[in-house]
Amino acid sequence: MAIEKCPKCEDQVLDNKHGCPGCGYVKSSDSEQSAEPGNQPGGNNITTQNTAKNLQVQGLLSVLLFVAGLIWFFLTSEDYQQRDEINVIPLVMFIVGFVWYVVTRFRIWSQNNK
Repeated sequence: MAIEKCPKCEDQVLDNKHGCPGCGYVKSSDSEQSAEPGNQPGGNNITTQNTAKNLQVQGLLSVLLFVAGLIWFFLTSEDYQQRDEINVIPLVMFIVGFVWYVVTRFRIWSQNNK
């Protein structure tokens, strides 16, 4: 296989039948790939390249909040069970992180379908 330049990002990639793995460019000479509407250049593929940076950051923060709440809840659950209480703060972090993630994914989907 030879090394060639991608026509979209001009990065050097191995010559393959699909396209550029870096930017997601699909070669138009491949009839199978270009026949699918989601794989055409400029199509509605959701990639990091066509997703706004603030939405990427919000997605990452929501996952971190979700995981931190989940871990905190399970690490302190025995202490609160002995006192017959529920640790509300990590539970709220878990729920808010999950809802925030779902809303962010919907916003990314709606942005890329315009």
